[in-house]
Amino acid sequence: MYAIVTDGAITQIGSSVQRMFPNTSFSGTPDSAFKTANGVMDVVNAEQKDGAYYYVSQGDITLVAGVPTQGFTNTAMAIEDVNEVDVDGNPIYVQEWDADFDNGAGELAGKMVDTSVQLVTRGLKYNKTNEVKVTTNTLLAPDDWMVIRKAERAVDIPAATVTYRAAVLTEYERLKTAITAAADADALQAVMQAQNWPRTV
Repeated sequence: MYAIVTDGAITQIGSSVQRMFPNTSFSGTPDSAFKTANGVMDVVNAEQKDGAYYYVSQGDITLVAGVPTQGFTNTAMAIEDVNEVDVDGNPIYVQEWDADFDNGAGELAGKMVDTSVQLVTRGLKYNKTNEVKVTTNTLLAPDDWMVIRKAERAVDIPAATVTYRAAVLTEYERLKTAITAAADADALQAVMQAQNWPRTV
């Protein structure tokens, strides 16, 4: 993406220099001298955060310190669970189909009715805790048969496997604690990027 900057203002934006100058014949890709002479500058991107932790929406292209910059709005996702309420602050409940409901008006029986369970939108902490739980179970699964064999037939588990499984569980507990303690989306992302699972035996 390119922008033409004239007298400190963006006057044109385009996907290619050739399209921005349709009356100019180019033998190849426009060189830097042509771009400089005509105020053509590359559009750079402003900070665009990780979509796993932020809702990212594209904004306008503006001049930032003289450089045409594609803006982005980064809105952090909720890290805590949210108990959903309506506009009046009343709880919103999970609904289920009640096939026995009869409104007595000759219409089809059945309708959606509220349960006693409040609707909860899960936050990032809940989801990331589940992610590390899945990783833990995946890492432990190949050796689970040894644990069963130990319980059923008293056959010892190799020491290296015992050490490995303990290390997996230790890392799970460390991550779970760190996820709970994360103050915001950036801190939570840092926790998830610092996972340190042990190598398999």
